Amino acid sequence: MNPRFLPAVSEPIYLVISREQINECDISGPLRVLRQLQGNPEKAVAACGRISLVIDGYNKDPRELFEIPEVRRFIKELDAMWPYWFFFLSQADDSIKVIESCLCDSIEVVPGVTSIDSGQLQNCLSRHFSAMNNYCESLRLPESKIQEISEGIISLIDNAAVERIEGDDYQ
Repeated sequence: MNPRFLPAVSEPIYLVISREQINECDISGPLRVLRQLQGNPEKAVAACGRISLVIDGYNKDPRELFEIPEVRRFIKELDAMWPYWFFFLSQADDSIKVIESCLCDSIEVVPGVTSIDSGQLQNCLSRHFSAMNNYCESLRLPESKIQEISEGIISLIDNAAVERIEGDDYQ
């Protein structure tokens, strides 16, 4: 296991969002938690890369989270108020992928393979990297730490990318 994932795996912080919150588009609870973490530099640094996003109440729904309009709307509302995902979210799970796929036009091309609109993804990545960089600078984190977080996110996105699918299953 990559050592930088150890805190996210051994001591994750779960941000649980309920179906009820999503259906009501009530971002106040999660936003309050996220802002409290962000507002306390010591807690923020301790939480860096450890938050796992848990969207509860859709386990029996066969759709991917990005295919559920209420989930997409909720994530977009929350993201509009709080763009610091890259600093706080775990790189050891799918939390970042869930956020990005909900913010961009996405389709499941074959089971387990999602196609995300590349232009929208670039805009989201740019916004989230900018927010992360500004926040890291406000915390006066060393450039090496900022680079480590950034490289991890780039690697996560690159590893999720599929250049081309061949075969009869792709249409």
